[in-house]
Amino acid sequence: MPAPSDDTRQRRVQQRALETRDLLLRAAVDVLCDSGYAGFSTLAVGEAAGVSRGRLVHHFPTKNALIEAVTDHLSASYAALAPAQARELAAAPQPDRAAQGLGMIWQLMNTRDYQAFLELLIGTRHDPELRPVVREFERRLEHELMAAVRTVSGPAADSPAFGASLLTALQAMRGLLLISSAGGHDLAAEWETVRGRLLLLFRPVA
Repeated sequence: MPAPSDDTRQRRVQQRALETRDLLLRAAVDVLCDSGYAGFSTLAVGEAAGVSRGRLVHHFPTKNALIEAVTDHLSASYAALAPAQARELAAAPQPDRAAQGLGMIWQLMNTRDYQAFLELLIGTRHDPELRPVVREFERRLEHELMAAVRTVSGPAADSPAFGASLLTALQAMRGLLLISSAGGHDLAAEWETVRGRLLLLFRPVA
């Protein structure tokens, strides 16, 4: 059997590097969700991923580099997922597109990925170096979610008040998730209450 060519070996090395990087990023999300920002460190992420310190440092030499990569990873995930879900909903007949759009956003936000973002948002609020990184991710995520809802909503999105109502909805959902992270809340029941109030923002004025 002939030995693999240099190109083949190089592709294998590159593939292993990509797999290790992805493993570390997914482990970073898990550490943020399970231990919070206070328990987040490169060491904790390496242990969660089962990756040696040497391999970890090769990919992410500092904690800040890892956090920046996590925000890019989450941005790419939402940039692929949100439009795909929006197109699927928009293609099907919907009796209430506002309700469908809000439900879609809630599903996208009520996830471990978004929980990891909230941990970063809280944890880096006093970090002058990382705060702009997390804020930029927040801006990109907000853009993706709002664009997805506009796709689902169709002509209703042309209303002058639609953008303001949608931004209010996003902020309310974020606040609900932040409050619930402290524990002691029935998130499903509270979402139903908030959802009903938010839908009023999208009802046409008689």
